[in-house]
Amino acid sequence: MKTPKDFLAERFQGAIRADEPCLNKLAIKLERGRLLVKEGDFRGGVVDEHRGLKLLRGAGDEVARYFASKRGEKIDLGIEVGGPRIVIDYSLWGYHDEKERWRLKKQTHLALETVRDYLWDRNLVLASCPREVSDFLKPNDFFGDVLEGKYEGDAVLLDPNAEEEITGFGEGTYVLGGIVDRSNRIRTNELGYDLPRRSIRFGGSQAHVPDRINLLVKIICLSSLGVPLRQAIQLSRS
Repeated sequence: MKTPKDFLAERFQGAIRADEPCLNKLAIKLERGRLLVKEGDFRGGVVDEHRGLKLLRGAGDEVARYFASKRGEKIDLGIEVGGPRIVIDYSLWGYHDEKERWRLKKQTHLALETVRDYLWDRNLVLASCPREVSDFLKPNDFFGDVLEGKYEGDAVLLDPNAEEEITGFGEGTYVLGGIVDRSNRIRTNELGYDLPRRSIRFGGSQAHVPDRINLLVKIICLSSLGVPLRQAIQLSRS
């Protein structure tokens, strides 16, 4: 499965400098026109590398031919990414107090940043989404689907109480409850979906599986890119 940074590595060779932490996020910003590219000689240190393309940032002696910034040429990478659809459903928003709602918005923002580390916005769907959540993401130029109602279609509901354990993630659709902590995640079945239910377990137990939405999103992304599920869970905790 190709990711945005694969398209970037096909378009550029050598090195590119940008004020970005990773090539995948850089590829997304270039595709969206939020950053442009100009040519020249630019120095910096290597902070990321993929398929022979180095990302330079900050001080360093590496030389890049390209610089991504607010000025330059618009680049069309033609990104088309497959992979999983990760649905966060906020049907239980009304059960959260103000502090919990703030935590939920922050976890949603972190989930978006996580998706951009590995895939891109089209892999993330916000269902039964309150205006407060969509407004919170507006400064981040989120371009995934935002649904007023529930997600409709084939999917798997990730429910910690499900007896059947999921063994990995592929190109399917997976529904997460927009719930902020483990003690309330048992209410996932109250989201109102009539879907197959699966649990994520580590060594047969829920104890070492994170409950934060952004960390569950990281597990799904890593697993869909070929990382064994057990290792994906371990990496989400590091």
